[in-house]
Amino acid sequence: MTGNMHPATAPAETAYEAFAPFYDRFIAGSDYEAWTDSVEPVVGAHAPGRRLLDLACGTGQSTRPFQRRGYAVTGCDISDAMLARARERVPGARFVRGDLRELPRIGHFDALTCFGDSLNYLTSDADLEAAFRSARRNLAPGGALVFDVNTLSAYRTTFATDHVTDRDGVTFIWRGRASDTAPPGCTAEATIDVLRPAAGGLCQVISTRHRQRHHPAAAIATLLARAGLEPVALLGVNHDGSLASEPDEDRLLKTLHVARPLKGGDPEC
Repeated sequence: MTGNMHPATAPAETAYEAFAPFYDRFIAGSDYEAWTDSVEPVVGAHAPGRRLLDLACGTGQSTRPFQRRGYAVTGCDISDAMLARARERVPGARFVRGDLRELPRIGHFDALTCFGDSLNYLTSDADLEAAFRSARRNLAPGGALVFDVNTLSAYRTTFATDHVTDRDGVTFIWRGRASDTAPPGCTAEATIDVLRPAAGGLCQVISTRHRQRHHPAAAIATLLARAGLEPVALLGVNHDGSLASEPDEDRLLKTLHVARPLKGGDPEC
């Protein structure tokens, strides 16, 4: 990362710096190998080679399966604490710290991936366009950007409910602050309280706040074009991580987007 952290990123970085020690336990139910089995054919169909940059890579859960499948992987995240765990998980990979909206040219990659609804943390059109420009800057000729985002249904359900999960002696309390009638393009918040045993029979509480925005597909297409990219595929993501041919915003929780550089577009944009 160059220069100071973009101020709008501070809440996301703060949340994941605090959440990093517990993140892997929180997502223990997610099967990244199965997810990669679903999405890698899409990456392979649109990317000309096997140099891959995994944006918002977190602890490397989404990075390692691509390395196992023969990709030369680089991971990028804004949280030092998350990156420290990624380096342990994916030895031999390169990891760099950076803001999605302000990335320099890290390299020329055949594929850029960005999973786990990371782009939903960018809550303005300007921020999302800047992230797409950063991605375009790092794509090799003919390369592809593959990313997922939350649907409106995710904000009307997951972000509008509360639930409690216990994993290995640590309790996670999710409190959704959104409405089950949230409109398209809405912003939504949730808090995750982590409760873990502490000395003297006490309990330590770590609280993190997560603010996201719903990005409709039409808005994404417009911002991609402004950044020198064109959408070439739009799929739905089923609840089991498999892909659906129709991106049903009312039934599914995520959509998967594929974009490529516009012909004649400026690679320095």
